[in-house]
Amino acid sequence: MVNQLFYGDNLEVLRRHIKDESVDLCYIDPPFNSKRNYNQIYNNIGGEDRAQAQAFIDTWTWDDFANQGLVEIMENYQGKFTSQSIDLIVGLTKVLGKDSLLAYLICMTLRVA
Repeated sequence: MVNQLFYGDNLEVLRRHIKDESVDLCYIDPPFNSKRNYNQIYNNIGGEDRAQAQAFIDTWTWDDFANQGLVEIMENYQGKFTSQSIDLIVGLTKVLGKDSLLAYLICMTLRVA
């Protein structure tokens, strides 16, 4: 698959469109859990109006997606997770509880496993 652009959640794209072991190198620029909303500012040329549109929300909460991700990791979805990764997430769940930090870590684990 060359010169193809996918738009959407990278986890869904990776699972549906990219074959396992087909990528030699992947650069990721993950969210950093900054707990901020980022806006794109548009300038009207010749005018003083400045419009903004929300570009990215870098705030995590425990929700159905996080819960489903936790289940996938603990049940080792398609054998993708090492026993160390599973043990780490299980341990973090006990320490952190189902909170925003754990939701973020689960999101990252699903994508880099």
